[in-house]
Amino acid sequence: MTTLDQAVVASEPAPALSHVLHDINVRLIGQNKFLPALTELMCLAKDHVMSAHLWVAIGVVYVRMSNWSAAIGALETAIALDERVPGAHQLLALAVFSIGRREQACQMVDEACKRSSENNAWLLRAYIHSHSSRSPEVALKVAQDWGRRFADPLTRKAKPLVVRDRSPRKKLKIGYVTADFREHSVAFFMQPVLKFHNHEEYEIHVYSNGPWDHFTPQLRMHVRYWEDVMALSDKELHQKIRDDEIDVLVDLSGFTHGHRLGVFAQRAAPVQVTWVGYIQPLGMKAMDYRLVASGLVPPSLAPYYSETLFQLQASACYEPPSYSPLCEVPPMVRNGYPTLVSPNSSAKITDQMLRLWARILHERTDARLIIMVKEGDADAAQADMQPRVEAAGFPLDRVSVMHQQPLHHFMEVGHIADIMLDTAPISGGTTTLHSLWMGMPVVTLDAERGVDACSAYVLRELGLEAEIAQTEEEYVQIAMRLMADPERLYVQRENIRAHMGSSIFMDYAAYAADVEKSFRIMWLNWLRGDKRDLSLDVDVDAEMALAEGRAP
Repeated sequence: MTTLDQAVVASEPAPALSHVLHDINVRLIGQNKFLPALTELMCLAKDHVMSAHLWVAIGVVYVRMSNWSAAIGALETAIALDERVPGAHQLLALAVFSIGRREQACQMVDEACKRSSENNAWLLRAYIHSHSSRSPEVALKVAQDWGRRFADPLTRKAKPLVVRDRSPRKKLKIGYVTADFREHSVAFFMQPVLKFHNHEEYEIHVYSNGPWDHFTPQLRMHVRYWEDVMALSDKELHQKIRDDEIDVLVDLSGFTHGHRLGVFAQRAAPVQVTWVGYIQPLGMKAMDYRLVASGLVPPSLAPYYSETLFQLQASACYEPPSYSPLCEVPPMVRNGYPTLVSPNSSAKITDQMLRLWARILHERTDARLIIMVKEGDADAAQADMQPRVEAAGFPLDRVSVMHQQPLHHFMEVGHIADIMLDTAPISGGTTTLHSLWMGMPVVTLDAERGVDACSAYVLRELGLEAEIAQTEEEYVQIAMRLMADPERLYVQRENIRAHMGSSIFMDYAAYAADVEKSFRIMWLNWLRGDKRDLSLDVDVDAEMALAEGRAP
């Protein structure tokens, strides 16, 4: 059962209703079939309109659909019916956070944790606080608050791990645990790695904790050992991974939906690593390493992570969607005015960011802005964002709010927009790479923390430092300069794909080899009982020879 969905059946309503809610949870919500789930839940409301548990279930579906205003209404109804109903307060905090009310969300999730000793509430508290503050100290503290209560006790109680084959040169078994091997940013980063793994030296296993979609088979074809594990309890999955004798177990979710951190907490493998899915610390002692790039998470930030940082040359690789037609002519040339776009989620768009964008539109009086959010339909997007747009002082006739588009439509945004405006403090990740691939310059604010600096890191690696602002004033000036320079936009569209194709982000074979080498070094560290080597600057053959007790 997944993190949010546990709220549906966290305590028992009337037995008949409890059974129906559980069935809807397993059959529909857990399979991402949200509209059918909502239809059945609304039908139940005819006879159970006064059930707080039913309204929590409805709130869960709206949260999963990123329909935040509707989620808030449903969850407030649940709390009005029964203030103690499990799950409602924490989900309400998440919904409030996701429409930019971060301070209120922090207060609400703190109150939820005072009411609840549940794992999910404290995990959500860590997520909300770490993404609401720019302080790395805060991110570590709230993660450790969760880890001390829920993960570390499991680690202390775990059965000893028996490793039969301790050969330094063995064919390492690598296990990836994820809920996101579907049309998701994690899948775009991981598909090249799965394609280019060396199957002579590494045996790849995937433990998939999410439903399939049309993209999943493209990933599945590269993996010999694939297990769909949604139906397994943490205990069962833990035993499965131990039975498979996985040497290096890799978490690709962090605190995001569908994680299986409880399995890692019980020490399922000798070496345990977190990577890609979540940049903030996890606060649990059983997670040994975090794969990072020094340009994104420099060694100076190591004290603010509970995991030991292992440095790669690049944070991840990028494989563009197969359908991504390039519009070679900047739309402003055709339209006679520039169009800006923000393709990040509502949760990343702070009120301060909206005011900054409004300032740009006031200074360039013919510019348009498209705010493309993650809400699932147009009504939800308007309900969540339009009041905030009005409050920020935008010229309303030049701002459009657009709901989430299918990927093949999203990759056509470069045909209507000239420049991507990044968010702060939390920056874009996949959206930044997609925007660049579509030919759009990306305007971003620099930052220190990895979660805040993803876009700046990508631009630096591509030699596009001119679009990295150090201040809000500079952010505005960069946007103004780009809008005044159609030739610069032409050059970007003409050159960017070849430039990205020759970069570290798209050298898939080299990147997969680096990842594999990192796993081998971690294995050698484990054999020695230390974490001495934390970068690729290691002579692995020499270290393996030493581990075997002979001269290299």
